[in-house]
Amino acid sequence: MATLDQPLQHIRGKYYLKHNPFPPATTGIDIRRELWIPSSWNSELTHLIELLKGGTGPKAFPIIGRYGSGKTYLMRWLEQFFLNEGILPYFFDNPGLQFYDLANMLMRKVGRYEFSKGLWELSKTYLYSGQPRLIELTFEEWLQSISSKQQRDKALGTLRQVFETNLELTEDEEIAYRLALLVTQTVVKPYFDYRDFVAGGKESLVAERQEPPYFRTLVRALLRVNNVSGIAFLIDEFEEVSSERRISKRKGHEYLATLHRLINLSEKEPLWLITAMTEEGATATEKLDPALWERYTSEGQYKFELKPLQTEDGKSLLVWWLDRARIDDSKKCTLFPFPDEIVSMLEQRLVLYPRRLVRFGFFVLQEAAQNQEEAPIRKEFVQQVMDKLFPEAKGGSSGNRPE
Repeated sequence: MATLDQPLQHIRGKYYLKHNPFPPATTGIDIRRELWIPSSWNSELTHLIELLKGGTGPKAFPIIGRYGSGKTYLMRWLEQFFLNEGILPYFFDNPGLQFYDLANMLMRKVGRYEFSKGLWELSKTYLYSGQPRLIELTFEEWLQSISSKQQRDKALGTLRQVFETNLELTEDEEIAYRLALLVTQTVVKPYFDYRDFVAGGKESLVAERQEPPYFRTLVRALLRVNNVSGIAFLIDEFEEVSSERRISKRKGHEYLATLHRLINLSEKEPLWLITAMTEEGATATEKLDPALWERYTSEGQYKFELKPLQTEDGKSLLVWWLDRARIDDSKKCTLFPFPDEIVSMLEQRLVLYPRRLVRFGFFVLQEAAQNQEEAPIRKEFVQQVMDKLFPEAKGGSSGNRPE
């Protein structure tokens, strides 16, 4: 009977790999590594971003593709791309439809303590001008110094003025006050919760009917705190909109309102907005608001549509993942331990999409190792795994089923 570590021993001993390099789900990809995409995708995306960078309209476009076509993977690649450009990316996976859903998810990613500390560091020069001893205070020491309500109220008024007048994060006194409240209340609540961003609530950090200008202030603050040239929101399918089910009138209104606000913001601030959506989601958005869709895509000019990979690109993708875990350098730049025909076999099934290829690579290696398959793995064994993973593609079907 096989022990738990025997498949790994087989992968190392027979396939000359340190481990199975393919993640079972592409959403778990480690973005600290440089990711591979086809050169045609790279060229087209780079050209598209350069065009938008030099224009005067929104810095926004959708990525459109069927399930498993590589939308999430491409978003992860864009995270790396923007980081290399000095632009700070934030990836959102189904953030919800309403504006405060996005604000809540964004600020939870940032963290209240770190965000407040960054704002306070930016403000120190103005708070303690001519007082070197106080300028040397740490954030922790400052929080201790405003532990009483009276001390917090005094600090609140001073910070509000700094945010509005000195740092010019907003022109609105109420928004400057709410931002200062975010910082000063960190001493008693060093975290965010959902109601913080529901506008108009008793404990909300957002004034009623002030969501768009408040969000603009958050973007400006993040730019200053992180010392970057821009911010990028990479939104992987708004909740439910990507579904084939018909969305309700209320949800459709919330989705369009949020998208409209983000597009406006990307036109006025150094904010990039890129959303990944299915073909059904793109069609639904265009039908819900044709004028908004024209603006988002610059009358259809600026959008990136994912197509199946060419044979050589599919081979390069598998080789790239395999080479990350090679023990034997002589096997680099080859498909070993896969048979050379593996990509053409997949091409006949019409499944040459990045997500499906990565998933397929993972399961072929796992099952082959579990069954003690010699290398190169037999075509017949690959065929068995293919039939199990992609039964909907047999007989020439395009395989639109979600994975």
